[in-house]
Amino acid sequence: MRKWLCLLALAAALFLPVGARAGGEVGLESVSVQLWPEFDKPSMLVMHEITLSADTALPLDFDFHIPATATMQVVAVGQTQETVADEGVVYDLSPSGEWVTVSIRNVSERAIRIEYYDDLEKQGTARHYLYTWPGDYGVDSFSVQFQMPVKASNLQTSMALPNSYTGGYDLTYYDAGFGSLATGESFTLAVDYQKASDTLSVSIVNPQPAENPTEAAGRVTWTKYVPWALGILGVVLILFGLVAGVSYLQGRRRDAGGVRRPRHASRREKPGEPAAVIYCHQCGRRAQPGDLFCRACGTRLRHGEQ
Repeated sequence: MRKWLCLLALAAALFLPVGARAGGEVGLESVSVQLWPEFDKPSMLVMHEITLSADTALPLDFDFHIPATATMQVVAVGQTQETVADEGVVYDLSPSGEWVTVSIRNVSERAIRIEYYDDLEKQGTARHYLYTWPGDYGVDSFSVQFQMPVKASNLQTSMALPNSYTGGYDLTYYDAGFGSLATGESFTLAVDYQKASDTLSVSIVNPQPAENPTEAAGRVTWTKYVPWALGILGVVLILFGLVAGVSYLQGRRRDAGGVRRPRHASRREKPGEPAAVIYCHQCGRRAQPGDLFCRACGTRLRHGEQ
């Protein structure tokens, strides 16, 4: 009976998924390390994009080691690397020798981002940095990206970064994938390059004016008042149109009401003006002033008619 149980256990072990991990063990599906020297500070910006394996039980407390010389910048968690956020993330820092343990509490999502600044060695124009992955966890896919600073040259790395391209900020990037790393297996990358100035990359690729001239205190810009001027002009035109319309309607009403014009008085003879000469329309005899009837034929005279 025991023989059959042993055979069944062996068969079950053979058919278990290769990637399956022991209960409670933390596995990393991928780790992408980004090294950006002299980007926005005169030091090395180190960024880790970590994705927990699908068979890692959540939630969990996640411990990660950074160099004792580093200054922590960001710890963020999310469903994907594109949606990570540092809001609500709780972590502790515990120094121990040449390392500091970053303990992230109650991680409930699989994407983790850890950023810190580390010291960059400078000797004249020479720059040197040594990156080390301590090997705390096994990684299925491990990769490194290096951002070449502005005005830098003669890049040399201890591990080849054969892929070169122009990426964000119009800077040159070098990267490579190094496959899987077992638990306890460390990884180191030494980087050397030449740079004659202390100019930071961000000051060249994303220059910002010291002061926005359109928003400087005490400066009057006509563009700020154009909407107000147009609004006032529109109100004035509307009022003018209303007044003109009312005046027009009042004029039409007066014409429609038949306003009477004064008539001309009949013409009367002014004092001292000679009386008009009157002739009889029947016989043609000239009448005397004051006559009502013709003295020749007796016909009634027509006064006021020619």
